[in-house]
Amino acid sequence: MTVQDFPMELNEHGPSSSSTSSSEGSISGSTKSETISTHDEITSNESISTPTSCGSPTISSKSREERHSEPNPPNEPPVPTQSIVSGARPKNQIIIGALEDFFYWYGKTVATWPVAFIVGSLFICGLCTLGLFRYTEEGNPYKLWIPQESDFVKNSEWLWENFPPDLRFHSVIITADNVLEPSVIQHMLKIHERVAQIETPQSGLTWANKCYPMPVVDLNLSFDSGNSGQENATVLNFADADYDYDDYSFFSLDDTEGKINVSNSQTSRIQKRNIDGIPDPSIGLYPSDYCDIVKEITKSACFETSLLEMWAADQYGFVTRDLIKNLTLDDVLSKVNNPYGFSEVFKRPTDFTQYLGDITRNSTGHIVGARATFIRFFGQVNISAISDQDRAATGKGQPVDSATLEFEGGLLSALRDGILHSNPNITVLINVARSFNDLSQKVINTDALLFGCGFSIVFIYVQLSLGKMNFVEQRPLLSGVGIACIALTVFSTYGMCSLFGFVFSPMHNIIPFLLLGIGIDDMFVICQSLDNLSPDLDVDITTRIALTMKHAGVAITVTSVTDITVFAIGATTVLPALRSFCVFCAVGILVVYILQATVFVAVMSKDTHRIAQRRNGFLLCYTHTNWTPKPWTQKNYLQSFFFRFAKFLMIPFVKFAIISCTLVLLGWGSYGLYMLRQEFNPIWFIPPESYLSQWFSANEKYFPKEGERVTINIGPIDYSDELWKIDLLVDKLKNETAIVSSVDSWYSDFKDYMEKNDLVQDFFEAFHVNQTEFYFRLTQFLFSPTGAKYRTNFQFDQSIICGQISPNVQLSTIKFTHHLFDGPSEHIPAMNRIKAIVESVNFSSRAFAVATEYASWETDEIIADDTIRNLVLSVVCVFITTLLLIGNFKACVLVLISVLMTLVNVSGFMHFWGLTIDVVSCVNLVIAVGLCVDYSAHIAHAFMTCSGTKNERTIQALRDIGPAVFNGGMSTFLAFILTATSQSHVFATFFKIFFLVVVFGLFHGLVFLPITLSFFGPDPLDQHKSEGSNFYSKQNPSPVDLLSVKKLPGHDNPNFEG
Repeated sequence: MTVQDFPMELNEHGPSSSSTSSSEGSISGSTKSETISTHDEITSNESISTPTSCGSPTISSKSREERHSEPNPPNEPPVPTQSIVSGARPKNQIIIGALEDFFYWYGKTVATWPVAFIVGSLFICGLCTLGLFRYTEEGNPYKLWIPQESDFVKNSEWLWENFPPDLRFHSVIITADNVLEPSVIQHMLKIHERVAQIETPQSGLTWANKCYPMPVVDLNLSFDSGNSGQENATVLNFADADYDYDDYSFFSLDDTEGKINVSNSQTSRIQKRNIDGIPDPSIGLYPSDYCDIVKEITKSACFETSLLEMWAADQYGFVTRDLIKNLTLDDVLSKVNNPYGFSEVFKRPTDFTQYLGDITRNSTGHIVGARATFIRFFGQVNISAISDQDRAATGKGQPVDSATLEFEGGLLSALRDGILHSNPNITVLINVARSFNDLSQKVINTDALLFGCGFSIVFIYVQLSLGKMNFVEQRPLLSGVGIACIALTVFSTYGMCSLFGFVFSPMHNIIPFLLLGIGIDDMFVICQSLDNLSPDLDVDITTRIALTMKHAGVAITVTSVTDITVFAIGATTVLPALRSFCVFCAVGILVVYILQATVFVAVMSKDTHRIAQRRNGFLLCYTHTNWTPKPWTQKNYLQSFFFRFAKFLMIPFVKFAIISCTLVLLGWGSYGLYMLRQEFNPIWFIPPESYLSQWFSANEKYFPKEGERVTINIGPIDYSDELWKIDLLVDKLKNETAIVSSVDSWYSDFKDYMEKNDLVQDFFEAFHVNQTEFYFRLTQFLFSPTGAKYRTNFQFDQSIICGQISPNVQLSTIKFTHHLFDGPSEHIPAMNRIKAIVESVNFSSRAFAVATEYASWETDEIIADDTIRNLVLSVVCVFITTLLLIGNFKACVLVLISVLMTLVNVSGFMHFWGLTIDVVSCVNLVIAVGLCVDYSAHIAHAFMTCSGTKNERTIQALRDIGPAVFNGGMSTFLAFILTATSQSHVFATFFKIFFLVVVFGLFHGLVFLPITLSFFGPDPLDQHKSEGSNFYSKQNPSPVDLLSVKKLPGHDNPNFEG
């Protein structure tokens, strides 16, 4: 069957039998149309012809004055006096009917006292904006992206409360064609000297008194004449040349981890001494002689690691400068390739190859070049100087005193000094401990201009859409007020939410764009409802506004309630940033709904008076006399296009081709959904062009991780009684070879130290019987060459002193390293397995595993479930709302299928566009549910209101509502179009997902769904005509007809021609 075979001939305007041609309509300037009626009952003898299609009547083309002067036609009885509000309604419209009655009263009240409602609304909004005094921008990832009830947050807070870390990590990565060139080494010395020159203006702090002091001990004992110098050095290692700082960490958690490891070369040297029969001096000389020597020769050095250590014998003094000034490439290569590398600063063996990235070796395996190296600075926090104000400022982050933050500001300025970046052949990349929080807060304000430009573009679109192309029917004032209501919504929402303590995160930047799109939809719905009223309706303007709100009020209520419910569901998440975002959105949608239904409607009533008086839309004081609109300003070209497009879709071959293409797209989207990764990285929330982002990229490229390093913290326990539990814990960790690559345990070395040196007979029994013996031997071990590296694994209630019984242990740690994992499917089970192991040992005190990446891993564990839950609940909620509104289960199922297919395609193509499941995409997908439903629900409901065959009804539905749906998608697209140029992860993700939503939503709503309706569509609704329906250009239109409807130029003109 072709389009030509339809029994009823259709054109762009309806069935040909109902087409009319008449003169242009006119705008009544009668006094009666401008008066305000105080009665809900009016009489109308309007002449309305038989409905043509989709319940739309054709109005007589004669003017109102002419009809008033003529008697009623003989074949049409006069319409009796009727109540506009009352009348019988179908059972499935009882709820809507009650809302219609309320909004009729509300619209009439607003139109009667418009100034009072405007002033009252502005006053209330002004009160709401007072909350901006508590407005807080938050960039701390602890407060935003990690569940506050998670193990990670609870354990971290406990650590920071009881054992606050006093170390701060700063790093400089240097890249060049070959960083081993003398010129690069000399540039590194300039960086060191620039840092050494820092002095803060307020506190007078310098690097010398803010660096982390590292004890250095060089016994330099010669036990035989064949070994001297470096080979004779017996070192108590308090510093680790290969500080295991998670370079992706901005949580600074690893500050509490052991920074001390023995390098392979050092371990082999100690073992060599034992093989040669040279005794460990901590055995034969301990305690008195050994401790006296340690005390005498112990000094401190600033904890700073770099290649410069190889020449800094005088702590970067004149000797160091002279050596580095006269370096040759051979000198550098000789030092780097030395298997017995030695740090002249910390007096210990060091493997300097770990300081290099992207190493180049020759045929013999020797290093001849590298493209990257680093300088790592470790600062110290003055724990005693941390005030309550400092703790309040950091919240759930690492507590830092204000003087330290001041110094870090100076350090950042020094490292960004132009002199250090003047060499075009050397790149210097910076990471200061405070950088992440600084940049996270800065990015919040970077897109203000983008937001303003977006408002301007949408204002132009609104102006063109709400008004017609003539001076009288243009609505610049109304358009401006509608946009102003949205701007006022933004300020009011921020004020209210800030008043109740909700913080503003980088993700909140998209809220104004979201409110802009929703607010504009409400404006179009209200204006379209006004235009849908019959132009021949002989009632005063107050009643016209009441009739407008009778339908528009229900429409915007349904969409607003649906959106608010979706965000209310999202607000139940445990992720703080997402919860705050959803609360902001829910409040914003409520406020814009109230303002558009109040302020916008009040101004619209005044603007309708202006049009009735033929006053100029731009020059309000100028009145046009003898004015009629031009015919071309009343035409609707988009509706003509959709009529032809609908006829084209009904061709059988086209139907088959569209269904085939849809299935291909669905298959492609399903594959992308299957491949879609779940990944969350807070680094994405800093500007990609920032200095910190560049540092992270270089660090990942040149110094990739070999696995996440984890610390198991054990609270105060009776070690003499629970050593066996530590032994059990270490054994279990070593047996988890699938997830653990290595274990670094003080306990294992302590046990070997005791047994191999015959310090105890029965390890467990000896300490169980004599507790004092354990604490005495623990001190001995921690001051020995073997155990000194574990000193920072313990927190004592007092300072530990060589030769004395150790104080009570408040905290001890055991460290291990995970394997590298491939995504959440591997690292989440690994993390949970470690937690289970620690819990199974059942220590008498608090014990837990913590690592920097565990923060993101716990977020990964939550976000997948949250996304699925929010999407399912949102779809169910929207489906129920749509079912109540449309009143037909079959139609709602077809709508649901279109919505689900849209979500599958959007999610799948996220993968092809490089997106992952994270907190930003999660919330955008939830928002997408409401938008998808709008595109499909309008078509389905319009289909049900039309009569004829299914093909005819499909064509009629697309012709009547297709332009409105298209304009709805276009306005949404324009609301976020400028975000395509943003470098922000939030805006980039927002643009990509919403672009996919608009494209696939319109495709399934305007192309696929009409075809499925032509095959499986439900029967038409009961063409019940309620009393008072003849006041509308459609018979009792349902509010669904008005959802997101944009003004169709000429649609309200009885002489409209497509």
